[in-house]
Amino acid sequence: MSPPALLRCSSVSLTYQLRDKSELVALQSMSLDVHDKEFIAIVGRSGCGKSTLLRLVSGLLTPTSGTIELDGKPVAGPRDDVGIVFQSPVLLPWRSAMENVLLPIEFLKKDPAEYQERAKELLALVGLKGFENGYPRSLSGGMQQRVSISRALISDPRILLMDEPFGALDAMTREELSFELLRIWDERKKTVLFVTHSISEAVLLASRVVVMSPRPARVARIIDINLPRPRTLDMEFSDEFRRASDEIRDLIYSKNESQPK
Repeated sequence: MSPPALLRCSSVSLTYQLRDKSELVALQSMSLDVHDKEFIAIVGRSGCGKSTLLRLVSGLLTPTSGTIELDGKPVAGPRDDVGIVFQSPVLLPWRSAMENVLLPIEFLKKDPAEYQERAKELLALVGLKGFENGYPRSLSGGMQQRVSISRALISDPRILLMDEPFGALDAMTREELSFELLRIWDERKKTVLFVTHSISEAVLLASRVVVMSPRPARVARIIDINLPRPRTLDMEFSDEFRRASDEIRDLIYSKNESQPK
């Protein structure tokens, strides 16, 4: 018997009211179970609702219908057990790396001094030991995103939501951070929901890949990735990598992709 889901989305729909009073259905009857310590990638065409799903899970948006539960409790607003990493690092330029990492602690009205050591450990974990006092202008794009990952982990969340976190980076930095993320995930054993436009990135990182249909989005199919861990670049040439990539690509670009299975 499978363990109970850490995250459960049950028949979740979201409808936006537009300025002209018409309605836009972003998600429709979407259901998804995610288990503790899973690494899930979410792919689909641009505008299909991937980022919307993360905002619903984070509590930043409220579904029009359906339910979202995290650890058996309804998600009714932002929670301190959910960490978020966006495509842009969104660092405050007047704060050092350390001070940016500690920002969520201040929002939670906790004493930052009690989290100084943890912040140092997290910056070291992402390869930024010695850059604690550096300001964003002195850090590369990849280094800034490492700060952002540390900030998302500072409150020790149960689940980490990542919305195309490497999308704005060059290919070499993106590849480097992908393996850094896998190392961090292996060490910290967080549950990860990772949105990406890159099929190869999804297959390389995830245990399962959720393929979303075009808007109104639903789960078209969930693809199991049967690659051993730790993952390596050489796996991109394996039969399993090609099989999974081809299946995902066919689902996204098929003429019948709007009919979830």
